[in-house]
Amino acid sequence: MNVYTVTNRLRAFVFFFSISLILISGSLLLVPFITLPTDSKVLKLYSFCCSSIYLNALIVLLILTVVIFCAALLIDTFKRRVIFTSDAIISKNIFSTRKLKFNDIKGYKTNHFMLYIITDSNEKRRIAVNLFSLDRVNNLMRNLEMRFTNLDF
Repeated sequence: MNVYTVTNRLRAFVFFFSISLILISGSLLLVPFITLPTDSKVLKLYSFCCSSIYLNALIVLLILTVVIFCAALLIDTFKRRVIFTSDAIISKNIFSTRKLKFNDIKGYKTNHFMLYIITDSNEKRRIAVNLFSLDRVNNLMRNLEMRFTNLDF
């Protein structure tokens, strides 16, 4: 069984990017509750853009959406993996798990850093894997070449 996960460089980048964006967005939620000097730029920006209650609620909703998106991206980066077992290929991420048995696979295609594992029936969906983000991509491609046909040719 071979397990292919996200590269450590991409994990570190997503981790620091998401944490910094969560901290910045979360600190913007604190602006109405803290006292700021009257000549501060943050207070002037806040009073300029959030003069109505509707805009204030919209900005809070937007900031919460950014925080939730960053948290989901962070969790997905650490949960995403492709597992190549002796009889199936399994693709896991935060929202879904897809499993294709070898006898259900017609072949594979590659297109601009994307790998598509095509099924032979319409009932099962194909698996799409971003090759740019995975670690040990050469081993995955070698395993696919040994077992399946390349549908690009």
